[in-house]
Amino acid sequence: MMALSVHRSVLRVWPVVLAGLTASLCGCNPIDQRTFDPQAGRPPQVAAPALPAAAPGRPAFLQITGGTPEQTYGPEVEKATKLALSRKSNILFIVQGMAPMQKTPDAEAESLHRLTQELVNPVASHILAAGARPIQIDMRASSDPTIQNNMVRIYVR
Repeated sequence: MMALSVHRSVLRVWPVVLAGLTASLCGCNPIDQRTFDPQAGRPPQVAAPALPAAAPGRPAFLQITGGTPEQTYGPEVEKATKLALSRKSNILFIVQGMAPMQKTPDAEAESLHRLTQELVNPVASHILAAGARPIQIDMRASSDPTIQNNMVRIYVR
């Protein structure tokens, strides 16, 4: 008889315990992806474009305007490169090609491609010919709405 009375008391308490557990779980958030990664489910954010190599106001080491013959700027680039390498052997040459902004993305891509082939690559070749190692050259090409003609600016770091 005693065992039967224990069962009845447990049966009376069980709904109260179950109700208490249910009430305590109502305030909990269900486990999902955000439990382990708060960024889960949010749309990706586009990274900002890289900033130009030089700070505003910092002058370029060399500047070459598009249309200048390679025979004119080539020896000057090599002379300046040798001088820079003699002062700092592990110098980094940042070759920044800039083209005027174009009206369409396709025209922009074509303009940057021509700039790279006709001006940036030859300038980098002259830097290499002067004794710089390939790892010492950082080449970039971008559009700039403030300029009218293609140009290359060389910064050193």
